[in-house]
Amino acid sequence: MAVLTTLAGSRSAVLADVSSTGARVRGTGLPAMGEELVINIERVQAFGTVAWSDSEECGIVFEPPLDADDEDYLRQLVDAARRELPEGEHKAAT
Repeated sequence: MAVLTTLAGSRSAVLADVSSTGARVRGTGLPAMGEELVINIERVQAFGTVAWSDSEECGIVFEPPLDADDEDYLRQLVDAARRELPEGEHKAAT
């Protein structure tokens, strides 16, 4: 679970995908395009800006990019979450 914190407040989201330069998260009431935020996922904290947003997903660009250890850790979390999905729901999660 990711916690997104903006000037307007905090909300929870699900980490759907991640790279060193950004992430895709899912949830409701996500920040709008252009909003700056801090994202906290377990031991990783990053500053970013919402690059795009739709009704249930948004893309975040990290500034600065994640270091390799943090990126690897978050990729492991995403992979583990995908393995826990019921058969047939993997495509929806990617």
